[in-house]
Amino acid sequence: MRGFARLVERPARWLAWLSALLIIAMSFWITYDVVTRNLFDWASPWAFDLSEYSLVWMTFLAAPWILLRDGHVRVEILLEALGPRPQRAIGIVVSVIGLIVCAILAWRTGIGAVEYAQNDVRVGRIWNIPRIYPYVAVPFGSAALTLAFLARLLTYLGERDPEAALKAAGRRGDSPLGGT
Repeated sequence: MRGFARLVERPARWLAWLSALLIIAMSFWITYDVVTRNLFDWASPWAFDLSEYSLVWMTFLAAPWILLRDGHVRVEILLEALGPRPQRAIGIVVSVIGLIVCAILAWRTGIGAVEYAQNDVRVGRIWNIPRIYPYVAVPFGSAALTLAFLARLLTYLGERDPEAALKAAGRRGDSPLGGT
């Protein structure tokens, strides 16, 4: 169980770093666009497109790491009012639902990406690039999220009190699921 979580965590961490680099790069090209537009009356339409695509990439690349770090949005007040057994049951149900939804999303968007590539569907903006490039992060990130939900499910199935273990690991700065 922890071995699988470690196997999933390392690529998820690299994807999160890539997402962070995209945030930094986006701040630079948005600043460039604002300065050139306001000082030189010269617009950079590519900045808007890059920002739009980067938002998709940042979301889907960082999501698996955030899930593994237990940083996603959830209703803590409800979970803390329950005992360990109901917490574990809710964690299992949520992990199974998340796993199924992300697997379906990866499968369906992966099929769409293949169709884009086969039919050479192009982005109808200022650039003439294949549509698969901006949106390939969706099936890729969804597949990574599927693995993260599987690691989380294995944690809930293998730990007696998984919520306490996740909180204790988070306080120590460890990966909640046993990674480094």
